[in-house]
Amino acid sequence: MSDLVEFRNLKYLIAVAEEGNITRAAKRLYLAQPSLSTQMRGLEEALQVPLFIRDRNGVHATPAAEILITGGRELLKLRDGLIATARALHRVTFTPMRLGFSSFVDHALYEMVCSVHTSLFPECEITSRSGDNVELLLLLQKGEIDAALLALPISGSGFKTYPFTKSRLVVCMKSDDPLARLKEIAPAQLQAKLTIFQEPKQHPEAHLRLMEMLDEVGIRGDVASKTTTPHNIQWMVESGQGYALVREGSEMHVGLVTRPVTGVTWTVDSALILGKSTSQKTVPGLIRELRKRLRLQVSPSSASKPPRSVRPDIEDENLRLFA
Repeated sequence: MSDLVEFRNLKYLIAVAEEGNITRAAKRLYLAQPSLSTQMRGLEEALQVPLFIRDRNGVHATPAAEILITGGRELLKLRDGLIATARALHRVTFTPMRLGFSSFVDHALYEMVCSVHTSLFPECEITSRSGDNVELLLLLQKGEIDAALLALPISGSGFKTYPFTKSRLVVCMKSDDPLARLKEIAPAQLQAKLTIFQEPKQHPEAHLRLMEMLDEVGIRGDVASKTTTPHNIQWMVESGQGYALVREGSEMHVGLVTRPVTGVTWTVDSALILGKSTSQKTVPGLIRELRKRLRLQVSPSSASKPPRSVRPDIEDENLRLFA
């Protein structure tokens, strides 16, 4: 039955509700009053719910109609935006989409964003740029890249931040380590062993927040070894230099395992970051399609405490990419 509801039905419904009178709504819509009345009765019959309460003062929307009206406004707005984008892109000569990404963002995530973009805009080339957070944010500010996939938080103003995914942080250790026999590692057991970290200068805000989270559970983060890539983090663990925190689900080198920390659920959040004045015409369409295809992903956890996550600075514009 709901297949019979068309955009014009929603437009008519909204107009009648806003005017509170069939005759006034018909004039607004440039329709004959009997025709609009017939349309509304047909919509009620198709949905099998009453949409209006009629009295001597006019018509009033029922709770069922209010639901349709709220959703209808969003659908009509989305329709108009899609049409405007399609018309604009028809007249546009594409410039390459310049996409940056941090090595500490899941590569599968980057490949998925590229795949979605290519499916939408097959004629638009993607040029990639890897780097650390500090470097890529500077490129965004200068307008030398259009967007970047980064781990949060980010510093500085003038960015649009679309939170993307959450991944739980777990301890990486050698598979023959005595603690590897345990299902979970107590915070006290990590004391003086959690020594391998990403180079703090690559992402100062995230490092500071991580140190705070460790301190909250009594772990002293001894930064004895620093590196700039996830591959080197695992290599340092393999060579016996200590433990490290990595994303849950990361592909592990042979001889390495991961274990969660008892009683905590720390997450690293990824986001699509845009400069406020980006001129790349494909970005709005990319974001709309990502909203349709994905939802915010949170790594599973058996811990009782809620996730502790690094959040963007309040001065940044934090936009919900996935409802």
